[in-house]
Amino acid sequence: MLIDGASARDRMRLKADICIIGAGVAGITLANELKAHSLKVVVLESGGDSYDEKIQELNEAEKADGLHPDPLYSRLRVLGGTSNHWLNNAIPFSKIDFEKRAWIENSGWPISYGDVEKYYPKAGEYCGVDADGYDPEYWLKRLGLESPFSRSGIIQTKIAKAARPPTRFFQKYGPDLERSDRIDIYKHASLVDVVFDKKTKQIREASFTSDGKIVHSIVADTFILCMGGIENARMLLHFNMKYENALGNQHDNVGRYFMDHPTVRPASVFTTSPELAKDRSASLGERNIGLNFEYSEGTLRDHKITNAKLFFFNSNNYDLSDGISSFHILKDNLIKGELPDDAFTHLSNLIFDIDMVAEAISRKSFNKRIFPHAEDLAGFGVHVMMEQTPSRNNRVKLGQAKDRLGLRKVLIDWTLEQRDIDMMWSGLLLLGKEFGLHSLGRLRLLKEQSERMFADQMGFGHHHMGTTRMAADERTGVVDRNQLVFGTANLYVAGSSVFTTGSHVPPTLTIVALSLRLADHLAMKRAKR
Repeated sequence: MLIDGASARDRMRLKADICIIGAGVAGITLANELKAHSLKVVVLESGGDSYDEKIQELNEAEKADGLHPDPLYSRLRVLGGTSNHWLNNAIPFSKIDFEKRAWIENSGWPISYGDVEKYYPKAGEYCGVDADGYDPEYWLKRLGLESPFSRSGIIQTKIAKAARPPTRFFQKYGPDLERSDRIDIYKHASLVDVVFDKKTKQIREASFTSDGKIVHSIVADTFILCMGGIENARMLLHFNMKYENALGNQHDNVGRYFMDHPTVRPASVFTTSPELAKDRSASLGERNIGLNFEYSEGTLRDHKITNAKLFFFNSNNYDLSDGISSFHILKDNLIKGELPDDAFTHLSNLIFDIDMVAEAISRKSFNKRIFPHAEDLAGFGVHVMMEQTPSRNNRVKLGQAKDRLGLRKVLIDWTLEQRDIDMMWSGLLLLGKEFGLHSLGRLRLLKEQSERMFADQMGFGHHHMGTTRMAADERTGVVDRNQLVFGTANLYVAGSSVFTTGSHVPPTLTIVALSLRLADHLAMKRAKR
């Protein structure tokens, strides 16, 4: 049943076996799985059926780091959550992502790849991309596609799947949940507080509201936070202010190890080879199967680097102009009375690319294009989605400003550490050698553009991960291997906030797989009672 919390005129007091807080990908998956186990499940969702600016404002940060964007619009408060605007790129993590890597501080999950791998086929069905796996050899043969790096031991193919149209989780699974007599979904129901019994370590009840005026409560045996990578941490920080850091924050870990996937264009490929220009995707029914590239596991180990999602896109003379970027870097530094690093390189780029610099000035100042050859194909840009290493200093914390429900907004303190940037360049050097070895062209690293590349030109996957990380014990994390919050007996967390490391691919498939695993754990635990 779907119930509008905003329509309640009197204070409600609900009861359930399991209370799921958040109706996004994790929450919907859990509710759908648990409905078959004769459990009374209540789902609380802050948003409604469609986008509401007033509700969306609850996501606003008091302050986000100058580089990391405010989560105001990257996370949606609506039934189905952010699946309502994701691109549906469903890709599994790799085995090495779960391992302790000596060259990556704070790596190593308390579970193995095998613990998650068995849930990937069903997760694929949930995401609308089916359960037929991601084996590159199988897909290359089935679709008649070729990889330009088929003979490489450094670069390997990574299969990406996407449902077309994208799977909207509440749109797809909501109707069955609404028809279930075991599931009640309350929209316009924002969590504001919990009651925690320190002796039993139980969350006894939770409070929620629509407008901050009437506050309702729910009593349940089990509570699960499914509100997203930032909001899960934000609410735990609120609770811990009241309960002296007893809920997973015994060692100040809640909100720390915040990760995203930075995206940059750090290299250009100049080639006359048609190999990279080939379309490396194919439609298969209501799915799209595409090829990305990554470093092989042996390469990661041998060269002690992080992985990256690599893909190439057609670029014209204007797109690949080094002179345009150098012009901006020189201008910005000269305004400050300084010379940039690699000043001679920037000056050379400006001189040898003066036609494209003039083109850029004309387009910006006069909205006029002056050189037809600016649109001629010149090569390819290299797009990189980086794996970010987990740093304790990257964090979400509470500010002083409050939202309209009286809860403190978040402060986001995030940076991309130099070690991550250095490992990216090391990987690209290897990629450049592969281009030469396989006669694919010449790869040029754009290191002199780093000043802008990792500042105003840097993009993000908007994949918020790690703020309630999974760990072997409370000294290094917030939840245990079964996603139970340390120090509690019945509070769980689901979603990408529990990721110990974030890999280099979109997180949704793994969010679903971990949610399926959690549903099995809860059902088994219930059966033993």
